[in-house]
Amino acid sequence: MDFSVQVVKHVIQENLAKGESVVCSPASIDAVLRILAVGSEKSTRKQLLNLLGYRNVGELYAASTELAKVFKASEDTGTLQVSYVNGLWLDQRFTLKAEFEKVLKEVYHAQASVVDFVNQPGEAVEKANLWAKKETKGLIKQILTRQNINDQTVLLLANALYFKGTWLESFDVKNTEDDFFNLLDGNKVRVPFMNQCCQSFNYGMTNECQVIKMRYKRGSFDRNTIPKMFSMYIFLPFERNGLPDLIEKIKIDKDMFEKQIKLEYVEVTKLSIPKFKFESYIPLKETMEQLGLTLPFKQNCKDFSGMVNAADPVYVSDMFQKCCVDTNEQGTEAAAVTVAYNIIGCGEEEEAVPEVNFVASHPFMFMIREDISGALLFIGTMLNPE
Repeated sequence: MDFSVQVVKHVIQENLAKGESVVCSPASIDAVLRILAVGSEKSTRKQLLNLLGYRNVGELYAASTELAKVFKASEDTGTLQVSYVNGLWLDQRFTLKAEFEKVLKEVYHAQASVVDFVNQPGEAVEKANLWAKKETKGLIKQILTRQNINDQTVLLLANALYFKGTWLESFDVKNTEDDFFNLLDGNKVRVPFMNQCCQSFNYGMTNECQVIKMRYKRGSFDRNTIPKMFSMYIFLPFERNGLPDLIEKIKIDKDMFEKQIKLEYVEVTKLSIPKFKFESYIPLKETMEQLGLTLPFKQNCKDFSGMVNAADPVYVSDMFQKCCVDTNEQGTEAAAVTVAYNIIGCGEEEEAVPEVNFVASHPFMFMIREDISGALLFIGTMLNPE
């Protein structure tokens, strides 16, 4: 997911400059790009595969199959819920290419729904929004408006990622207290902080920040489901206004905790984290173009002929993501929907460590990660929990 993580990091930096919190899902962005790669040909496919990190579509299919196993839902829905679903809506004037339709079903477990973007655009928009609401358990109720489509729209492609995890070490609501959170501009807001004392966590430091790993309970799994371990990581800069510098210097990838940041299981004397709940709307097209993904968005692109039977060439006219996160005493609920629309024709002995306090009273970065695979579900920044 390196390219999708680069996109997210770029988005975070842009929003930091605006003074806004943001949450994105690299995993959901990655899912849509994988399907676009399958439906593309020639230079556009080469560019997509290169940025996604694959030499050919065979490697892409194999990796996509393994990734789907990581996000396969747990049976124990009371402890852990994970959903990773692809959706596709095709205008009735067109049909999918047979090979693309086969891969869509067998590898990405998606089937096209036929809609009428020309004569019944409102109904098409409603179907897509109802799908998003259902697949995100109501967290994201709308991904499209009537303005997003027109009579040139051929196809709408989307991925929905939903996560709900319960803390392994939950916070007692009785210990939640209001306290001050310091903003980047020097002001303060008074917000509810969740508190724990004298619990053990995986903890480490870089030159710029403290890092703590807060594990979620593991869901049940059978022999056909690979084990999964999800955690939230919080990166708290040492300096009150150190988040921009941290984002600039940190390298975010699946190996970061093996190669960059060494975490040790230690007792944390005081853990204090603000409750937070917010959502983000993230335009992606311009950012992706700046990072090198340009060919799918060109109006004269002729390389999506492997996706749909159409007389005129098709291209990706826009791409965006809606994402939300809710973290409280019990755990975290988060969801993302990424949309490409208007594809329009035309173990060593541990040393003693000093007392550790982790008080997140100023802006920080967070991520939700599956620890066995290293897959990054969500990455975000919290600038103001109010």
